[in-house]
Order: sequence, then structure tokens, then C-alpha cells
Amino acid sequence: MLGRIQSFTSCLATKTNIWTAKTVYYGKVGLEISKQVYAKEGLQPPTVAQFKQVYNNAYKKGLEYVYEPKKVVSCAQKLQRKDLVKYGALGIQLLGFYSLGEIIGRRHLVGYKSYTTHH
Repeated sequence: MLGRIQSFTSCLATKTNIWTAKTVYYGKVGLEISKQVYAKEGLQPPTVAQFKQVYNNAYKKGLEYVYEPKKVVSCAQKLQRKDLVKYGALGIQLLGFYSLGEIIGRRHLVGYKSYTTHH
């Protein structure tokens, strides 16, 4: 029995070591590729003024739609089929990313792990 436990833990340790090494390797590769893209594209983080401008504009537009609901209706009437397909696809992608994050966060595909004991 002790031999089986030692064999199992040895196998588990080996697999964990391999998985960790792969994760670290691919993390470093992703980081280096990101650095190269960042440098070649001349990317830089937005300034505080740019953040303020974007959120102030969004806030003003939101207030405008709250105070004048007819604008929302006219905007919705102007939507064409291709716009609906585009926004629908974007919504599905966002839902997929959210769901994937939930699955990773829970470390379980469906539901949350229960840590209580059942009698």
C-alpha cells in the first residue's frame, strides 16, 4: 500500500513539475511577444486626461439619453441588420470571455465547489 502511495505521489509531482514548467515557459514567451508588439506598434498607456475625456463623454451621453428617451428610440430605429449582427457577435464574445473567467475563477466547469461535509 505504501508503495502505491509513493508511486502515485511521485507521478503527481512529476506531472505537476512538467505543467508548471510549461506554464512558466509559455508565460515568458507571451510576455516577450507582447513586449515586441508593444515596441513595434509604438503603444503607450493612455494619459489621465484621455481617461477623463472618455469617461466624461460617456457620462454626458448617458445623461443625454436618460433625459431625452426619444433619442434612444431614434437611435434604435436607425440600426441596420449588419449593425445588429456585429453587436450581437460582440455580445457573444464578451459573454464567452466572462464565462471563461468564471470557469477559471471557480476552477470548476459548472457550479462552485462545496467544502462542507455531508453526513
